[in-house]
Amino acid sequence: MEEIISDLEQLKISAFSKVKKINQCINEVTIGPNSRRNTERTKQDQPVKTKKCADNNKFQCTSENGLPIRHILKELEIQRQGEVNGAIQARLNKFEEFSRQQEVTKKQQWLKQQQAFIEDMQQKESRIFEALNEYDKITSNEHARLTQHYQEIAERRKIHEKELAAKEKQKQLINTYIDSVKKCQQDFRTIYQQIIVIIRTCGNNEELKNLLGDDFKQLKTLPEQLDEVVSNCKNGKISETEVQKAVELVQHVTALQTKIEKCVVEVNNKKEAQVTTEVTVPQVTPIIYSERTHKNTVEKSEGPAEKISPSLSSNLSQYGSLTNLKMYTDLMEFLDQHNQSFKDLEMDSSQKQFKFECKKAINTPVNSLSGINSSHILDKYNRLYTLLRGQNVIVGDKQINASNHPQGIPFCTDLLAKKFVLQGDVMVSSNPESAFCYATVIVSLWNDFPTFGKLVLAYFYKFCPYLVPYYIPRQVGETDEEFYVKQGYQYIDGQIERQDKFLKRMTGIMRLYSAILIVKPRRGQNTTPHNIKHGWRWLSSIIKLEPRVDISATMVHTFLETVGFELEARYDRFFKKLIRIIFEKFLPSCREKCTGGAVTRLELLLSEYIKNGKFEQPSGYLNYPYW
Repeated sequence: MEEIISDLEQLKISAFSKVKKINQCINEVTIGPNSRRNTERTKQDQPVKTKKCADNNKFQCTSENGLPIRHILKELEIQRQGEVNGAIQARLNKFEEFSRQQEVTKKQQWLKQQQAFIEDMQQKESRIFEALNEYDKITSNEHARLTQHYQEIAERRKIHEKELAAKEKQKQLINTYIDSVKKCQQDFRTIYQQIIVIIRTCGNNEELKNLLGDDFKQLKTLPEQLDEVVSNCKNGKISETEVQKAVELVQHVTALQTKIEKCVVEVNNKKEAQVTTEVTVPQVTPIIYSERTHKNTVEKSEGPAEKISPSLSSNLSQYGSLTNLKMYTDLMEFLDQHNQSFKDLEMDSSQKQFKFECKKAINTPVNSLSGINSSHILDKYNRLYTLLRGQNVIVGDKQINASNHPQGIPFCTDLLAKKFVLQGDVMVSSNPESAFCYATVIVSLWNDFPTFGKLVLAYFYKFCPYLVPYYIPRQVGETDEEFYVKQGYQYIDGQIERQDKFLKRMTGIMRLYSAILIVKPRRGQNTTPHNIKHGWRWLSSIIKLEPRVDISATMVHTFLETVGFELEARYDRFFKKLIRIIFEKFLPSCREKCTGGAVTRLELLLSEYIKNGKFEQPSGYLNYPYW
């Protein structure tokens, strides 16, 4: 039905559009009773009578019944219009009836669709409710299962935590045992080394063996017993029993050391040895620095307490003197004790940011330190001084205070001491002139913080034991890497560094150490805590030892090149005698040991001194308080 209505509407539109187009071209009626064709037809069907009007002599057309044609046509037109209107009205009525029927049909269809939709929604809602109920049942069962599972997990976690706590407690106990054994091992090795050195100073070993008896045999068995304890620790077989064994071994070796010392003294007192006078440290007055009095004058001592021997004593130990060895051992023990004072901070991972900031507060001024001018050195000194005092220091955009942690200041003091010594390894070895700007800050901080200075000296001896001087002996069962690392060598990927690189690093450390002996502190500080008399002790000690390959000649060469002019000014003729001994006795002994250019460089330096009669001041030396 809708299609029929649509077609009628289109027909109407088409008809009216065509009428509009031809309306302008047609001036007369073409269809209907009034059309021209119907008029002509009517005229033909009806006889036309004409009569002349009396008044105007015109004829008037009439039909047979006497009515005028126009009246007939008018009536016919009215009749036609009524028929047309009735047909149109009937048509409209049909359309209205059709529309009403369509509306009723649409409502009925809409009601059916609505009813179907409602029924479908009800079915869907019913299915959803059923699904929700099923889901609630499944969820409830799953929740119960998860609750039970989590309870089981919680129980297992509690059991696991108890096991971990027990393991952690056991681990801490084992670590305590291991630390105790390590400490005993270090103490044992130190004492054992001292015993070896003591025995080598004995004039008659056979007599010493007789005096010691079975105790002498224990020198071999005690290290084996300690190695057995250490081996048990490495294999996990460690207990309080093993710790007690290690402690007893240390006590035993300590008692043995005391007995051997007494026996050696007794043997040496009995033996008649060739009388030789040893080279000793001259007695000098403390070095007092003054900006006014230190321009061109140097204090001179009244003279050494004992004479310098023209020849090297044949009975000197090949490792080092007992005095130097004791000094070295005391400093290493002090270093270990100091490191223990901030061990908790070092192991605390939650303080990672604090430790990083402390390192930055130290590395920034030390890395940028140079001798460009006095204000630059003073600025870097003030930053480091403020940090070690536990006051606020600005680094970048942050404010850092080492005292924010109870162990912060010991941590920073150790870090700064190590950093300065390593500057000799890294910077001074490549730029010798920089030794003096580092040294003047070190000496000034040493005056302010004695602990810092002691740590500096300890790290010097640790990284370069030739500064003691001490040639560390090789222990039984010690690997090559363990032995050479103690000598100052570095290993990279299991490979020992080249000899030339090792000598260059040791040269830098020695040059920095030598600069400390002669450099002046800042204004307001009058003394140098580690002065030139320690240099005299070192030089007189090392020439007593049997030279080691390259390193002995290198150390002596660097030392004389740096502080030779100061030693000559202070000790004068005694220094000249010592140089003669080095040239006549020490240098030939070095030639037998060395294969590189170390001996040649030392020989050239001594030859230049003999030729010119003096040592030149090193480049970069600050001969008065610079800042």
